[in-house]
Amino acid sequence: MANAGDIVAVLSSDGRFIDVGSACLRVLGTPAEALLGTPVLEHVHPDDREEAVRRLARCGHGASVEDGGPFLCRVRHAAGGWRHMETTAFNRPDDPKVRGIVIHARDVTDRVETEQRLRASEALYQTLARSAPVGIFQTDRDGGIVFANPRFAAIAGLSPDALSGHAWRASLHPDDRKRLEADWAQAVAAGLPVLLNLRFCATDGTVTFALCQGSPLTDADGRVQGCVGTLTDMTEYVRTADALLMAEARTNAIVDAAADAIVTMDGEGIVHSFNPAAEAMFGIPAADMLWSRIDRLIPDMVGLLQDGGLAVYQPGGEAHGAGAVREAVAVRGGDGDRFPIEVSVSAVETGGRRVFTGIIRDITARKRSESDLIAAKEAAESADRAKSTFLQVMSHELRTPLNAVIGFAQVIEMRLLGTGEVDRYIDYAGSIRQSGEHLLAIIDDILDITTIEAGGLRLNETPVEPSALVGEALNLVAIQSGKRGVPIRIDLEDGLPTLFGDALRLRQVLVNLLSNAVKFSNPGGTAVVRARCGSDGGVELSVTDTGIGIAAEDLPTVMTPFAQVDQSMARRYEGMGLGLSISKRLVEAHGGTLRIDSAPGQGTTVTVALPPSRGMDDA
Repeated sequence: MANAGDIVAVLSSDGRFIDVGSACLRVLGTPAEALLGTPVLEHVHPDDREEAVRRLARCGHGASVEDGGPFLCRVRHAAGGWRHMETTAFNRPDDPKVRGIVIHARDVTDRVETEQRLRASEALYQTLARSAPVGIFQTDRDGGIVFANPRFAAIAGLSPDALSGHAWRASLHPDDRKRLEADWAQAVAAGLPVLLNLRFCATDGTVTFALCQGSPLTDADGRVQGCVGTLTDMTEYVRTADALLMAEARTNAIVDAAADAIVTMDGEGIVHSFNPAAEAMFGIPAADMLWSRIDRLIPDMVGLLQDGGLAVYQPGGEAHGAGAVREAVAVRGGDGDRFPIEVSVSAVETGGRRVFTGIIRDITARKRSESDLIAAKEAAESADRAKSTFLQVMSHELRTPLNAVIGFAQVIEMRLLGTGEVDRYIDYAGSIRQSGEHLLAIIDDILDITTIEAGGLRLNETPVEPSALVGEALNLVAIQSGKRGVPIRIDLEDGLPTLFGDALRLRQVLVNLLSNAVKFSNPGGTAVVRARCGSDGGVELSVTDTGIGIAAEDLPTVMTPFAQVDQSMARRYEGMGLGLSISKRLVEAHGGTLRIDSAPGQGTTVTVALPPSRGMDDA
């Protein structure tokens, strides 16, 4: 027994050690001599003593009796603790070399502890598998289920008893079965992991989306023997993803169809999205603006975002919805043209990042309409003032000749000068005639401007010789020219074409211009009427005087009906202020233009330019 690897001992019939092998020291840390004479039960774990007593009792009856097979018990170690011993006992009372019970004990502590750890690990695995939120499975090489936890059965919509083998595939969506078989076979052949998206159909028609992930199990030679993996229910994820995609598609459709420009950007003004309306508004493709700064198009935008000018975000505060609407100036991407816009911005914060959405509207048309309304209002007010002034002027213009008519008529009617003053009466009759003609001219001008503004002007077009037109106009203002002492000089270019137009209206224009030249020239001054070919092939008629002239800021006034630079009742120059306005409209009716070049104290030149189409060759 001295050289035995296991503990070999001999017990007396009452269970005390008679002889102990030397292995006792190595296995239990106790010298053999320390055990001699001690009861064996003192060294056995209390929980195992009952079985030890029973075994010893069996060996104590009769000769050469075995204890019935190996007995596993725990024996105290000298250092404390217990060692697991696999023990067999043989009763040899008749053997003269033994005369007792032979005990053979083998230390199996490592094996027992390993088996305990394996059982604990298996129990833990089973517990984890039962409580895991994902399905856990193990298959053979062909994909037949060897083990699956309850969660796998729940995801597949089957009872745990229906999972074994290939029965679980019956719950797969028909469109996924062939794909599963093909991908599984390919992964097993290559020894690669399996990653599949599957659908399971329950008996009530419910579809469950699942993600199957598996890893190959190989033997010692590297051959794939099966697979172990997980089955994750992805139904809520798929539904959420579909809902997000639908919401994104709906949002994109709204943004793309919006009439206003919609731009998203971060706090530094970097553009993240740029809808089609923004492309059209700014004249730049979205691809050229993404990840560029918005101040390239809206210089003031970053400042509005950072200083809270749009009231949508304050540093350290919460993000807000739609902020204030502000006006700003934008730059068109292609041509650099600047135009007014209206901006409304909302802000959200996610993951510590701020994202701004700006709705931008081009308000050019609105601004133009506002300007037009203001201009129309001012024009209406100006017209109202002009008409009020006109009534005052007209009353003065009409009263003066009427007073003369009535006064001279009363003198003649009452023969206040006596019957012998025939010549004087004749002079008074001439004054009455002149006053009547003046009244008629005023009335004619009022009727002309009223007809023109009402759109009732009709031209009676016939061939017109420019030289004849100038001569007729001169004859009509000759008396006025003589009385004022302002001679009129004629300057006609040779080869002027015959015009096609309304001779009466063209003569009226020249008479108005010549009459003004005489009226506003100082006695002794000279007026010039010219006719020449224009640079564009048309005909230009101009009248130049050496009179008082007109300041540049007063030129719009002299072209306005019923308006004169001097509106006072004590004006130096009489008239209704309709001559130039009527002349301008008559010239425009012929497709021409009327231009005034003047300066105070340097006289005035009024030029009528008739287009080439008024020449008889082009008519």
